[in-house]
Amino acid sequence: MSSSAATKPPITPLPEVTRLSPAVIRILGGNPGKGRGRGYPGHGLVVEDGPAKIGEYIRHRQQREDQVIETLRAFTAKEDHGEGWTPMELVKVIYQGVPEGLHIPAAGGVIQILNKLRKEGKVTAVDGGDRWRLIDRSAL
Repeated sequence: MSSSAATKPPITPLPEVTRLSPAVIRILGGNPGKGRGRGYPGHGLVVEDGPAKIGEYIRHRQQREDQVIETLRAFTAKEDHGEGWTPMELVKVIYQGVPEGLHIPAAGGVIQILNKLRKEGKVTAVDGGDRWRLIDRSAL
């Protein structure tokens, strides 16, 4: 193992963000990134500043969620995506420049985000659940 691998643990995707984020925020007293203590992940190296790493994960997940919403908003009206987007189509826009070998795991994260947004009433699955689009709130 190289010394750089020992000092910087890899970032691991969070499972089911709809359950994890509220629980983690409660644990941190509603203030992610503002605590102290080590984190002992189920695998990988000990994280010296656990609350900061959790806050980093939450911010990153929110950034990805915002990117999914913005992509759906910006392109849904276009002819080629009026019927909705597949998770992989979203990945190809959001993860431009990321090696294609990482697109399948990225699509898993996008699916988690889409499911969270569906539970919040922000998106809907169409075409048997294979395609997604924003819910039109302009009529509300």
